[in-house]
Amino acid sequence: MKPRNYKNNHLKAKMMNRKLTLFRNVTTKLVALGFSVLIMCSAAFSQNSEIKGVVKEKSTGEPMYNVNVYVEVGGVPYGTSTDTNGRYTIKPLNSGVYTVKASSLGYDDINTTNVKLTSDKITYVNIEMVEAAYTMEGVVIVAEREVAHRIPLISKDEPHVQALTIEEISNSPNIKDPIKIATMLPGVTLANNGKDVYIRGARPTSTQFITDGMKSINGEIGIPGLAIGAMKVYTGGVPAKYGDVNGGVIVVETKSYFDLAQEFK
Repeated sequence: MKPRNYKNNHLKAKMMNRKLTLFRNVTTKLVALGFSVLIMCSAAFSQNSEIKGVVKEKSTGEPMYNVNVYVEVGGVPYGTSTDTNGRYTIKPLNSGVYTVKASSLGYDDINTTNVKLTSDKITYVNIEMVEAAYTMEGVVIVAEREVAHRIPLISKDEPHVQALTIEEISNSPNIKDPIKIATMLPGVTLANNGKDVYIRGARPTSTQFITDGMKSINGEIGIPGLAIGAMKVYTGGVPAKYGDVNGGVIVVETKSYFDLAQEFK
């Protein structure tokens, strides 16, 4: 009887080990799938910025057709060409700082630097093309011209919004404290407890935190300061998609893959 019992127990243990292995494999795959969904959702929420503008010839002021306008995302050009009215739109884009490049046959390449994008916002970049120089042999000499993007003090489409870029956040002395990062913006005041914030004098409970499109349940940003890629604060005129908010809204985006890849180069 002992050999038979030993054999039965061995078979049961073997089957149990198989079931445990199968369960672990399924659990691992489900966890990996969950993380993948979270990453894709984060990317979908963060890619909601765009660049618009008009390209004109500098000497005549006339709009230019079929000018290539693009930015580089992870070292790869991403853009479009202007229409018959010289207009262009580049979207969707992550929040961050870009250089908008414009090129056309017979004209110098124009690079508009320091173009800062924040979530849910259109950034306008108008470009003036300069005709390229010609040599005596008739060869066109094309040069690159850099133009610094001028950021308006008040955005015409979002006058009640203040924003911080990834560079401003990274250089902040409060980088390890997300709440204190928010207080760098005008109209945002830290409460005495060091956790809550007042937006234009409203009660802390009237402030809504949105991280990668998700509303905070506990009234906190929910991620470390080092993971923040962009932040903006609505001190008024809150969009309807954020619900009925009496105070203000603090919108936070995590760093994109390309931001993280750049840091670890």
